[in-house]
Order: sequence, then structure tokens, then C-alpha cells
Amino acid sequence: MQSHIKIKFHFKCIIGILDFERRKKQKIIIKLKAKANEFLNYAEVITKIK
Repeated sequence: MQSHIKIKFHFKCIIGILDFERRKKQKIIIKLKAKANEFLNYAEVITKIK
């Protein structure tokens, strides 16, 4: 059995190297396509991304 998933996951967080970059939350978007020869657990994939 093959599994295919497409994930578009977004969240906001404060990131940046410089001080002025760390003042405001920025939207982070992660797009992922994955396939496997066995079952892919969507919740487990999201947890590993976090």
C-alpha cells in the first residue's frame, strides 16, 4: 500500500537573528509533499515539523 499526503501548515512566531527582527510575529508557511510504501500518519508528520 502506498500513501501520499500534501500538507500546507502555517503558524506565527517570533524569529530573527537581529534585535529588530524579533519584535513582531511573522507568518511561517511549510508546504510538504510526501509518499511512502506504508501508512503515513498526518498527525505524526505535523508533530515532527513543529
